[in-house]
Amino acid sequence: MVPRSDLHDRSDLRPRNDLAPVPAGRGTTVARLGHLSDLHVLDSASPMRFEWIETLAHDPRWRPLLHMHRPQEALVPWAVARHVDEMRDEGSLDLVVCTGDNIDNAQRNELDVYLGLVAGGEVALPAWGGPNDAGAEPAVRPWPYWSPRGDVDDLWTPRGYPTVDDLLERMAEPIVSAGWGMPWTSLPGNHDLMCQGTSYVNDALHALAVGGHKALLPPVGFAPDDVLARFVDAPEDFVGIGTRTIEADPRRRGITLGEWIDAHAAAGARGWDRPAPTGRADTVVHLDGLTVVVLDTNHPHADYQGSVGLAQLAWLDDRLRLADDNGHLVVIASHHGPDSLVNVRGDDPGRVLAGPLLDVVHRHPCVVLWLTGHRHVHRITPRPGAAGGFWEITTASIIDWPSERRVVEVARHADGTIEIATEVRAHDAPDGSLARWHRDVARRFGGSQVRSKMAGSDVDRDVRLFVAR
Repeated sequence: MVPRSDLHDRSDLRPRNDLAPVPAGRGTTVARLGHLSDLHVLDSASPMRFEWIETLAHDPRWRPLLHMHRPQEALVPWAVARHVDEMRDEGSLDLVVCTGDNIDNAQRNELDVYLGLVAGGEVALPAWGGPNDAGAEPAVRPWPYWSPRGDVDDLWTPRGYPTVDDLLERMAEPIVSAGWGMPWTSLPGNHDLMCQGTSYVNDALHALAVGGHKALLPPVGFAPDDVLARFVDAPEDFVGIGTRTIEADPRRRGITLGEWIDAHAAAGARGWDRPAPTGRADTVVHLDGLTVVVLDTNHPHADYQGSVGLAQLAWLDDRLRLADDNGHLVVIASHHGPDSLVNVRGDDPGRVLAGPLLDVVHRHPCVVLWLTGHRHVHRITPRPGAAGGFWEITTASIIDWPSERRVVEVARHADGTIEIATEVRAHDAPDGSLARWHRDVARRFGGSQVRSKMAGSDVDRDVRLFVAR
């Protein structure tokens, strides 16, 4: 088990003095947090997926909808399970925070698997019927997706993707997870509540999701002028061809925000037995000397970027004022960070973007840290302000390279300086395991330039951050 106060004693963590000088002496730990984001637990056999769009990745007109498919995506549950096991063994965390896109496609069966992995249970998702299973369309060669069995010609194996003969058979086996065994909470990202993270589930998508037919090939001659706007408004227009028969499953239905909240409360996630009266997934989790304020940044008019509502802004201001009065430090947690709060779809006067939100946050010296996801990169950003500013820590995804989590330790020094020490951690799954295959294929899919961006630079990974208070 990792010692409780190891991080801010570590000489190998790079100090960053962007907001405050490095203080003398050792601080006193206030809280230790685990941070994961963008797990994207998914059902690869779901009819309500549009993988064929990825086959057009070379065409810039389709880039606003990427990525609709990744060769490693069906292996994500095993990567998540490995991270959960290692975090449970390490222990010593006061709270684990998952900042959204914990599932990929707003489906009830995905949500059940995610909650089973993190809270404990036996879970399974279909292994057959998805893009990695090339057997249902023998006339389509080369197969446009990675076929790990190696028994058909595909477009991925010649590019160095591995042959793993028994991969699908092993993926069909259930996963038994003991769960974190420590306090945890989640918040919704765009993928948790929208089809492919971009469009809310309408009646046509619902009928598609629970049906018994899946299409994996592009529709002939379909080329809308604005693919993103069309997908937001009419995602059912994107249903492909080459339909294969799969087992219909009513558990693939799309979930609502209320159902998401109720499921988290039932699974024991902190804060969701008493969500805020904002009509969104906002809540607080109180620790000893520190409050985590969870903010729902999903846009009610769809699209993958975020915004916040005026009612949320007023609620947040009240929560931060209370924390100031009580002398509590505050960590804000949201899926979208300020740079991703740019969604103006629907021209809604009740929604605001980053500017007004940052104005509120900067009025309150209690805020020292903001945890975000969404961008699938490790990035640490100083946010200077009149009250001393705060740090934004963005953690990379589990689905993509580098498939890493963070430990974040908040400490208080005698001179009032707040220190935030953080370290990224990859899982250490053994060679040949499904979790290791996930990470290996994710590394290959990223490519060298993308891998470097996602992993972040040295100043975005294992560092000590300081805020004057």
